[in-house]
Amino acid sequence: MTSIPPSLSSGPGTSRMPLAAARVILETCPPTLAGRDQAYAILGRLLSQYGAFEAISIPDIQDEGEFHRQRARLSSHQFALWLRKLTGKPLSLYKVCSTCTREEFQQWLTEAEDLGCRELFLVGPDSSSKRCKTGALQVGEAAGLARERDFRCGGVIIPTRRRQFVPRPATVDEAVRIETKIREFGFSFFTTQIIYESEWMCCLLLDLVRRLRPEEMPRIFLTLSPFVHGRDIEFAKNFLGIYLPAEVERTLRRGRSMREASLSCLQGVWERIVTFAGAIDFPPERLGVNAEYIDSRNPRNVEAAFELAESFGRMLNIREAEKTVPATTSTELGEGGK
Repeated sequence: MTSIPPSLSSGPGTSRMPLAAARVILETCPPTLAGRDQAYAILGRLLSQYGAFEAISIPDIQDEGEFHRQRARLSSHQFALWLRKLTGKPLSLYKVCSTCTREEFQQWLTEAEDLGCRELFLVGPDSSSKRCKTGALQVGEAAGLARERDFRCGGVIIPTRRRQFVPRPATVDEAVRIETKIREFGFSFFTTQIIYESEWMCCLLLDLVRRLRPEEMPRIFLTLSPFVHGRDIEFAKNFLGIYLPAEVERTLRRGRSMREASLSCLQGVWERIVTFAGAIDFPPERLGVNAEYIDSRNPRNVEAAFELAESFGRMLNIREAEKTVPATTSTELGEGGK
């Protein structure tokens, strides 16, 4: 097993607990083997230009199961090794637990350790009706194995998976799932499904405030993904199951620049959710952004995600810095100061 040099797995560019303090993550997708060179060229250029985000996450893409297609793709481990050569930012990995047995998962944890990765997003199958391989792990069992090896675990939130709204019913309310993952599985952070409106997430935050003790409140990274072409919208709706309100879709499609309209929309979604969180006593500082691109073959789509991550990284860093600056008194300003 190849280990990363200490200079890449530790030092000023990394943190022992990156997601405990991070506000902005960039989610980067392992490319297909056929598109690897193009993806590496795009990512290499953008990683050298943008750096205000604090951590990088790598999803576990299941082409056959999730998208019903055949793709020869780099593994998360191979992709993470390449990323380590370009950046010292902390890495977190996703793992679909239902694709592996206990022994396979233990081996995967060893590979994650060799990468210097200590934080994992553990998820189940994309459908409860899907038949899993014999001996496949449940999320709770996988989390227990990971915690035994000192990994910190998180999961994925689907805000629209709720009972309260009749048009989109759910067999089990999402707040119950989150509560179970926090109290029984030891999860302390989550990303969300891609969101393009605020109501569902605000309702979910209210449920969490009602159910959880203040010290149990998780860090939640709102997944925001800018669209630059109509194909992005169609893929998000048809394959990812993203809820995109009709009025939002009309705005995106009719705008002179879908990219700019999308970035503006996502900024508004963030501001509404953070404002609501503060009003219901969900700690706004526990909300962050997970910037994601959905088409690694489209340079404009990837660049838009980097731009979004950079914008939020700079904005939130400025806001945090402003909180630490002591208030200036009139004496310090002098008699003519305001």
